[in-house]
Amino acid sequence: MFWFLYLVASILISFVIAKNRKHNLEIFILSFVVFVTPAQIEITSTDYAPSLFAFIFNLVLENNFSSRLLRPLVLSVPVTLVILSMYRTLKRKFF
Repeated sequence: MFWFLYLVASILISFVIAKNRKHNLEIFILSFVVFVTPAQIEITSTDYAPSLFAFIFNLVLENNFSSRLLRPLVLSVPVTLVILSMYRTLKRKFF
């Protein structure tokens, strides 16, 4: 239930961020990926949380500066940027 509400909220926030911009589809997809990328909270547990917010929570409230929570973002954001650039190139050449 939590993840469903979080996905809906992430879609709405991404839509608001991308609204009235030049490349709104790309901005929407990139912001959605940043909000939704999951990370394990602890190494031994199987619980997942959004990577960005778990990192901010650890940094601000627990004073724990660990880049382990940002690793999924380091993987997902470049892959998303590559896919978006391929989409833009194909769109420009064929459409």
